[in-house]
Amino acid sequence: MDKMNNVLYKTKTYLAGPMQYKNGEGWRNKLTPILEKMGVTVFNPYNKPFLKDIRENDEVIKNINNLVEAEQYDEVHKIMKEIRAYDLNLVDRSDFLIFYIDPTVPTYGTTEELSVAVKLKRPIFIAVEPGRKKCPLWIRGMLPDKYIYNTIDEISEMLIKINNGEKEIDSDRWRLLKPEFR
Repeated sequence: MDKMNNVLYKTKTYLAGPMQYKNGEGWRNKLTPILEKMGVTVFNPYNKPFLKDIRENDEVIKNINNLVEAEQYDEVHKIMKEIRAYDLNLVDRSDFLIFYIDPTVPTYGTTEELSVAVKLKRPIFIAVEPGRKKCPLWIRGMLPDKYIYNTIDEISEMLIKINNGEKEIDSDRWRLLKPEFR
């Protein structure tokens, strides 16, 4: 693909969504190759990019839940404090963020990540399961409707259009550096 039209080339995105109460690997694994094909670096909390080995997969979450059951709350705090710091650092490093929201699943980390992204005025794309009509009202107060989609596929299609130059970036939230400075 011609890099002159490859608007998202060498940008970074963070994929935020449920992990503790719902496995979130499926939608992330579906979206990642599409983004990588555009030259986007994907920050996936299941596979953190840090030199230090910070893990947050189903095995780690199961271990943390076992610590909770054993009332080892100080150890839980220590682990989660580190995970939280690293995940919020990825939000900060991202040029745009993609959120997957299932209103029936509590996602306190995702909620904080969304709040931070809004404060940072980052471009945000939110897919709501089972469709945008079910988007939590609080989120509707945080962001205009144009950032809320029915599915991850709709977000993927929009990002492809932005990347190809078919859809002009229409938000002051985008502050992309020239590719040679990314």
